[in-house]
Amino acid sequence: MDQSALLETVSDRTDVDETAAADATRAVLETLGERLSADEAEDLAAQLSNELRQHLTESEPGRQFSEEEFVSRVDQRMDTVAITGQDAATTVLGTLLEAVDERDRATVVDQFEHYGFEDLLAETNADVDTADRTPGEY
Repeated sequence: MDQSALLETVSDRTDVDETAAADATRAVLETLGERLSADEAEDLAAQLSNELRQHLTESEPGRQFSEEEFVSRVDQRMDTVAITGQDAATTVLGTLLEAVDERDRATVVDQFEHYGFEDLLAETNADVDTADRTPGEY
């Protein structure tokens, strides 16, 4: 995914300038990189531009933390106050999930659902049907 297209979409959806959108995107990708396994982060990163990829893969992967902690970490990483951690998380995650292929989208959704992130996922616009798959199919 092209960085400028992602940032423009995040900016439009959150009604902030592209600098704030870039800050929010960086914070969410770094936090997502911590939450996913190293393999999952690498697979997802392969679909992103070099500029975005580094944010997803530079964190220590495979950490387990709650949805509230995810949002809190996003909040702590952002320099901007123009958008909340909750809005940043749902907007960036939704935009990212819309842009990646179904396999990687399903992997992220499966892991987030497994660890109780249903509320965060429900606020995104990403439509992923995971009901007909067996666990670990992706």
